Amino acid sequence: MNILIKAWSLLDKVYFHCSRLEYVNQEAKNIFRVKLLTYRGRELFLTNGTSIRTNDTLLKIHLHNCLLIGETMNMSNDTKRALYVYKRVEESMPGLVDFIRNHPRKDDIKGIIGITLLHRGVSRLGFEVKDIENSHYRRAKQFYMKPLFLLFHLNKQHHRKKENMVPKFLVMSKEQLLGKYLQDA
Repeated sequence: MNILIKAWSLLDKVYFHCSRLEYVNQEAKNIFRVKLLTYRGRELFLTNGTSIRTNDTLLKIHLHNCLLIGETMNMSNDTKRALYVYKRVEESMPGLVDFIRNHPRKDDIKGIIGITLLHRGVSRLGFEVKDIENSHYRRAKQFYMKPLFLLFHLNKQHHRKKENMVPKFLVMSKEQLLGKYLQDA
């Protein structure tokens, strides 16, 4: 088991370097790593009236999964693990706000976007869940996310329903993010 985690950690370092991710706040152990991207998908309509269109600038968020695996490795209860991850994300959101507010391209950033297999309960954090329309992109994301999911659950026999293992976009407009998590307003 430990060798699998070490192997994933090595792959994560290579991915971090190659994908040009940056830490939101490594000293504070913020759970997010991010990069700017130019959105290339179909138009996404958010409940606050924002629409994300092709060529809009978004901040793509990635959870620091290796850090999370290390922090939750000794938790045997899936519910406790899920609540822990939820709390870590919630605690890291104000740091994400600060990152955007201090970014040189802050005025260009229209929102944040991430991709996950685990999307239950994310609306309480302010995210909206959207389907990934491009089937090739969806399958590619699923290909690498499933092993990560299994790595999180090494100590258990997990039989997830296939429909629950479909990656989805998590999206939030910058206005929604600032409205919910700006601490010095």
